This record gives sequence, C-alpha cells and structure tokens, in this order.
Amino acid sequence: MTLFERLFKKEQKPLPNNQDYARLFNMLYRLLQRQAPVPIGSRLTEYITLAYAFNPTVYSVISLRATAAKQIPWLVYKITNKQKFREYSAITTKTDNLYRTLKLKEQALVEVEGTPLNSLMERPNNYQTIQDFVEELWTFRDVVGNAYWNNIINPVTGKVVQMHPLPGDKVHIIGGTPMEPVAGYRINILGSETLEPEKVVHWKYPNLLWKEDGRTLYGMPPLRAAAAIISQDNMAIQGQSTAFLNEGLKGFITGTEQTDIEYTPEQAEALLEKLENSTGYKHNKKMAFHRSPLNFVKVGESPVDLGVMEARKINREILCNIFRIHPSLLSTDASTLDNFKEARKALITTSVLPDLDSLKAHFNYRVASTFGPEYYIDYDLMAISEIQDDLHTLAQTLKTMDWVTTNEKREATQYDKYADPAADKLFQAMGLQELGSDFDTGFEDIDKNL
Repeated sequence: MTLFERLFKKEQKPLPNNQDYARLFNMLYRLLQRQAPVPIGSRLTEYITLAYAFNPTVYSVISLRATAAKQIPWLVYKITNKQKFREYSAITTKTDNLYRTLKLKEQALVEVEGTPLNSLMERPNNYQTIQDFVEELWTFRDVVGNAYWNNIINPVTGKVVQMHPLPGDKVHIIGGTPMEPVAGYRINILGSETLEPEKVVHWKYPNLLWKEDGRTLYGMPPLRAAAAIISQDNMAIQGQSTAFLNEGLKGFITGTEQTDIEYTPEQAEALLEKLENSTGYKHNKKMAFHRSPLNFVKVGESPVDLGVMEARKINREILCNIFRIHPSLLSTDASTLDNFKEARKALITTSVLPDLDSLKAHFNYRVASTFGPEYYIDYDLMAISEIQDDLHTLAQTLKTMDWVTTNEKREATQYDKYADPAADKLFQAMGLQELGSDFDTGFEDIDKNL
C-alpha cells in the first residue's frame, strides 16, 4: 500500500476489546497460521474440469441459473423513507405479496440516473458488462462455492470505480490473527502479491466443514454433495461412448466340445480357394476349417441392460434438486406449456431470486455504501418476464378493489401517477342501498299519478 493510499484509507471500525470476544475467536481459529495461505480442504479446480467442463448435466443446470440471473437488470435508487425502506428490506420473498412489495418500494425508494454508480453498474470494468460480470460470479460460486471480485477504489474519494472478477478456484485466503482471520487474498499461492481484504468481496456458500485452521472461511461447493453422483454419471457417459466406439456389445467366439467332425482335404482346399477368390486374401496354407458348431460368449452388458439411461435420468433429478430447479426444464420429454411456464417461474422465485438477494446485499454493503448512505442498488423486479403473470393477476384484483384510488392502482402496477387530483380520490358506485332497508323503486308514485 502506498503512502497516498494510507493517508486516504477509510477508517476501520475498532474491534471489541473484551475477553469473551478474544476467547471465542481463539477457539475458532486456534490453528490459523499468520501470513500463510489458509488450506481449502479440497482441490476446487477439479469441480471445473471433472464436473462443469465435462458433465453436460452439471453444465446445463449451472448455466440455466446463471443465464436467468444475468438477464435481470440492476437499478440505482436513493432512499427517501427509512421506515418504509426497513419494511421493504424485511420482506424475504418479494413475489408472495407483490402488491405490498411494490407499494413499499414506491414509498421507500426513488430511482436515479446518470450518477457514477449507474455507470459502474452498467460497466463494472473495461471488458465486461454487468451481465457478463454477474454471470461469471454466479458460475464460479455454483461450481466451486466461492466467487470473488476486486474493487478498484479511488484513493481520494473512497468510491469504487471498477470491479474485476477473480478466479474462484485460484484465490487463497491469507491467514491473519484469530481476531482478524483474513489478512488478504492471493491468486498465486507461491507469489508475494496480496490483495487487501477491504478491496476484495467474497461471495460464498455456507461451509459447515469447520476446523481450527480457518478452512471454514471458504465456501463449500454444492457439487461436493453430489460428487458421487457426478462420478457415476461421468462413468455412464464414458461407458456409452465406449459402447459406440466398439460398435455394440463385446464378446468372443469359441467352439464346442464336438471336435470329431472334420473336412476332407479336398473340401478344405476348395474352401481356401473360394475364400481367396471372394476376398483376395492370399492364404499361406496354414489356415484350417472345422465343422464344430461355434458359440458367442458375451463379455459385460450393454448400456441399456445396465440401466445407464435410467440412472442418468435419476442423477439429473438429484442435481436439479441441489440447485432448487425443476427437472422438467432439462427434460426432453413432451410436457405442456403450462407446466413449463410453472417450472420456469419456480426457477426464478425459488432458485435465482434468493441468491440474487444475497448478491444484492454485497453490492450495497461493499459498493453502494462508498457513494453515500442514501444510495441503494436493487434488481428490477418488474423486468422479470415470469413475474408478468403475477402482475396481470394483481391488476385483476385491483380492478375490484374500490377502496383503492386510481393512482394507488397505477403505482402498484409500476405506472406513473395521473396529475388529475381526482385520481387520488375514492369514488362509490351510485345507487348503492343500505343492507336491510327498503328500496324505493318509484312505482307507487307512478301508480297514484295514473
């Protein structure tokens, strides 16, 4: 770190200085070695080479999630109502009550454009769009359990000016002290260049494989739970390929116990000449023919006999369950459009959005906060096509709610307000009668006049 960076380095919050805090962290990271790489516990690159880059099912499942995530746009807001913002942030599943979610968001946030933060969230660096950036992070996290990016920070303003993704399988955490276990990050384990922890964002899966040497600081790859399934699937793929290369089932030809039936010399010579004339093969007079019946002995079983196809189908379902997606999205079986739409919606609501909320928290804590406490980064919920059906249902519901104003209905469906003051008033249908009272039709007065 240069002298200029030290002068303008943001002040870190002091750690609690009490015995309970020190005792706890000494127990958690008792074997942590200062300035030494923290052991990962597994070779993360193998999850790329033997699973993601080799197994088509693994690649399909992970790319399906990553592609869905990168298509959701990010917007920049300013917080205008802190109380409503807390209520909006407390909603864990924003699609369960779409009307309340959109209403609170409208009351708590206002979208801003043209700020440096907008530019950063459009082009995080010189060679990637935000879609490329999110897809790379998402894929690394799903494959190896860890995703990292390095923030380039303006030393004068303290604002993030660029974000660069790091290879999730190559980054090593450098051990510090039990009180501050992460002293930095290093891409080359044998190198001496270390990235400061305040400039690196680590987005990971939870890791329950705890040990005092600090390896729990890394995320656990979801594919680790499916390692046996992936190995089995890889062997099934290789078995199918071998069967194709060998043109089917393997075996050998053998004779039987009947060895007393022989050709005469004249018959054997005639057969040799016939073989030479039909094939062009020049025999060497050492070839012999025998009348004994032959038998085919099968070696091994075919992929169908072994149930390889059925096993691969079950493996696909297990991998889909690990990443919370419906297997029908990867199935070639015929299914109705409604079933596919429901599976696609479930992919977004139960698989992608929860992880997108996790990424959003990192964006706000490590990026938006450097521009000021009033800035907030959020994904555009209404840009998700799978939510449009919910919006249509919401519109039909609002249509029957006469206790909601026209502008409130427009806000709930992401339309601008009407300037007319009448759009903020409630109206009742004429001719409504109180329950239990008589309804005057006017026919009695007409009868009297007649």
